[in-house]
Amino acid sequence: MLNLAEKFKRTPQSRYLGPATVVKTDADTGDICLSLKGHPQAAYLWAQNALPGQHLFQKNDTVLVVGEIPDDLYVIGVLNQKDVNEASNSKIELSKGAHAEVAGSPNEQALKVFSPKKELIFHYDEKSGNARVNMEAGDIEFVTEKGSITFAANKEIMFHGRSIGMTGAQGICLGIMDALGKLRNTLTLKDQSMKIDSPKVEIEAEQGKFNIEDGKYTGHSFHGKIERLENFASTVITKARNIYQSVEELSQIKAGRMRTIVAKTFHFKSKKAFVKAEEDYKINADKIHLG
Repeated sequence: MLNLAEKFKRTPQSRYLGPATVVKTDADTGDICLSLKGHPQAAYLWAQNALPGQHLFQKNDTVLVVGEIPDDLYVIGVLNQKDVNEASNSKIELSKGAHAEVAGSPNEQALKVFSPKKELIFHYDEKSGNARVNMEAGDIEFVTEKGSITFAANKEIMFHGRSIGMTGAQGICLGIMDALGKLRNTLTLKDQSMKIDSPKVEIEAEQGKFNIEDGKYTGHSFHGKIERLENFASTVITKARNIYQSVEELSQIKAGRMRTIVAKTFHFKSKKAFVKAEEDYKINADKIHLG
C-alpha cells in the first residue's frame, strides 16, 4: 500500500492531496479559503467542506485537502485545530486597564467592554442583536454640541430612576401620535404657559390644592359631585340665563345685608312660611292681596 507521500508524488500537478492552512471562511456558503504551502500553485484557493455534520473552522487551522486545482477542492479532514475559545477570543486593552474583547464561537460572538476595575460597561450579543450599556459606578452622558439626539424604538422606551428631570430652553411637549402620524393628546410646556389638549382629561387624587391668581372656565356643561364644598372669596359674581338649585334638607344664607332684585315676577311658595323681624317689617306695593 502506498503511503501519503508516494501518492502525492505520483499525482499530476493539477491534482492535490495534502495539508492546507485555513485563511478564512464564507459564513453564507460554508466554503473555506485555503493556503497551500509548498505547492507550485500556492495562491489562496477556495474549497468545499466535505466533512459530515457542521464543522467550524478557525483561521490558521491545518486541514487535509483533496481535489483538482484550482476550482475543485474538498476538505476531507482536520490535521490541527486551535481551541475554539482561544481562537475566537480577542482583546484590546488601554494603558490603565480598560479593555474590550470578543468572546464566543463564530456564530455566537459577543462584544464586551470592561472598565479598569473589570466592571462590564457595554455588552453586545451578535446572535440576538441585543445591546446593553451598564455603569456600576459613574454617570452616563449623551452630549451633542450642535446637533440633535433622537431615541427611536418600534416598541416601548422606558425610563426608571429615583427621580427623572426634563428641562428645555424653549419648551417641552409630550404627545401621542395617531395612525396618520399626527400629534394628539398633548401636554405642552412653554415659557410662562402650560397647555393640555386632549378629548378627555381625568385627575384622581386624595388631596388637591390649586392657587390660581386669575381663572376662567368655558364649556358646554359642568357636573360636580362632592361631600362638602367651602368657598372663601372677597367678591363672587355669577351670571347665568337660568339657575336651578335642589336641596333635600336645609338651605341657609347668613349675611350682613341681603337684597334681591327681580325684574318681573317674584314667586315664593312653601308648605309653611315664617317671617320674623326683630325691628320693622315693611311691605310696599300698589296692591296687597291676602287670603
